[in-house]
Amino acid sequence: MQTKISFPKIENQFEGELDYANGGFELVQWPKNGDEITLGSIDKTGAIHFSLLDYDIKELGNNHMGSNLESQFNMMNCKGKGEYDMMGNPLFKTPYDDVYSQLYPPIYVKKYGITVAYISPVSEERMLDKKNWDKIVGSKYYLMYIDRDLEYKDTCIRESPNGTGLEVERSADIQFQKGWNFIKANLVSIQNYGENNEHIMAKKFLFTTASLKSKDVKWILQRTKTDEEIQAAKKEFELRNQ
Repeated sequence: MQTKISFPKIENQFEGELDYANGGFELVQWPKNGDEITLGSIDKTGAIHFSLLDYDIKELGNNHMGSNLESQFNMMNCKGKGEYDMMGNPLFKTPYDDVYSQLYPPIYVKKYGITVAYISPVSEERMLDKKNWDKIVGSKYYLMYIDRDLEYKDTCIRESPNGTGLEVERSADIQFQKGWNFIKANLVSIQNYGENNEHIMAKKFLFTTASLKSKDVKWILQRTKTDEEIQAAKKEFELRNQ
C-alpha cells in the first residue's frame, strides 16, 4: 500500500548545492532496528512530495528505545501513575503495552548518498532556535508510524526538571490510523518563574493529529553539510556511478 500526496514548498531557499533547482533531494528516515526508508523527495521548485510506504513495524521488535507509546510523548513520571524505568518504560500495566509505534524526529534530506540537511515542520520559525524550546507558544509536527487504529487519550502532570516547583501538563487526544500519522505537538501555554518572573517555561502541551496539507505548517530546511562537503560527495558519487 502506498500513499502519494504533494505538499507546499519549503519556506526557505538556499543557493549553491542546496538550490532546489539542482534537484536530486531524497527524504529519508530510519526505523529503530531497521534499514533506511525513503519518505519522498523535494522537486526542482522546492515542493515536497511524500510517498509513505507501509512497513512491518512489529518485525523490528519492541525492545528498543522509544518503543513505548507514552514515553514517546514524554508522558512518564506522571503524578499518581506509578514508576518508570531508566528507558522511560512504565513498571506497571497500561492499555498500550502491546502497541508498536515510532515517533520520528525531523525528516532527513539526502543527496549524493549523504545526509545534507533536515526538514523541521513548525508553526513558528522562532521555535527552531534551541534557546526558545518550550518557550514559544506554537506547534511542532512529527511523522509517526503505528501498528493499528487506536484512540489515545491521556494526561500527565509532572514536576518541571529545573527545580522550580512548578508543574507541566502534557495531554494527548489522538485518533491514530494504522500506518503513518502526522502529529501536532502544540505548546498551548507558558508560565513565568524567578524572583521577578524573568524566566519562561512550558505550562501545557497538547498532542493531536494534523493534516500534512495544513497551511499552518511551515516546512523549514536546515543544512547539515557545507557546499564543499556536498561537492566532495558529488565527485565520489559520480565516480561510483560511471
